[in-house]
Amino acid sequence: MRQSDARGSGVQNSKRAGWRLNLPATPLNLDDARLLEYRHPSELPMLCLALAMLAVLVAAAFVFEHKAILLGIVGIWLTMIAASLQAVTYNLLRGVEVTPTQFPDIYQIVQEPRQRFQAPPTRVFIVRHLSLEAETLGFRARYSIVLPSLLLDSLKTDELRYVLGRELGHIRFAHTRIAILLGGDKSTLPDVLSWIAQLRNIMFSSYRQAQELSADRAGILASGLRVAIESLGKLSLGNSQVHELRREDLIDQTYELSVNRLQAWLIMLLHNGTPPMIFRLRAMVEWAGLPPPKLGVVQEGSSDVLP
Repeated sequence: MRQSDARGSGVQNSKRAGWRLNLPATPLNLDDARLLEYRHPSELPMLCLALAMLAVLVAAAFVFEHKAILLGIVGIWLTMIAASLQAVTYNLLRGVEVTPTQFPDIYQIVQEPRQRFQAPPTRVFIVRHLSLEAETLGFRARYSIVLPSLLLDSLKTDELRYVLGRELGHIRFAHTRIAILLGGDKSTLPDVLSWIAQLRNIMFSSYRQAQELSADRAGILASGLRVAIESLGKLSLGNSQVHELRREDLIDQTYELSVNRLQAWLIMLLHNGTPPMIFRLRAMVEWAGLPPPKLGVVQEGSSDVLP
């Protein structure tokens, strides 16, 4: 791929009409022991803002005696506590556990980042499910990670490390505990609470997106930047399509989103909590930089997403 980014003494710039993509001048020296320091900087401020909004909502419900809102909030919390406590039993019923003798290759892939991240005991299950998103639940050890079979069919071994690194990052960053306050995903909530779930999603949208950016950093730490970017592209577009991506076109797309920032923010506010691929790719490279070129394969005009 063409090397079009200008390298300066401080920041590398990919410019589009005065706009620039800020990249670190030198690659980060990532250290497993510093995982908790790699939390995305917007995560804690967004959590405080969301909790403040929740406190205002609860106070208003008390003052104006809107019992339905209070009952809905309490119902979501009780549902999430029950889901967390019974996560292992529930997954024992619907899936197959990864053990040293059952799916031993996947078991080894799990244990390596778990030990590196000093994560608590975690049980991993494989479930036949038409989804490309892993799921992590638990308020205390043992935590539970669910890997849909479609996800496993889509990834190579090193790419699975990125996914597992993200899920273990959720555990280490205490995201699964805070999920009780957030209310969880649709799959963990009964339909009767759907009326308040949308309000919950709006209130916590920015924080949940910051969570995913933090988890991406854990995934980078577990698998490496190049593998993380390739894995995200593959999960977002497909195994074949990812090879058609070009870095320059993605930078142009990022620039267009920056121009239409307000529209993009409003759309993401109503999103389900997972930032779009282009937003996550930008956050990855602005934190960790661009990966080094693949030896022997970099050519002018290459269509690879990476340089």
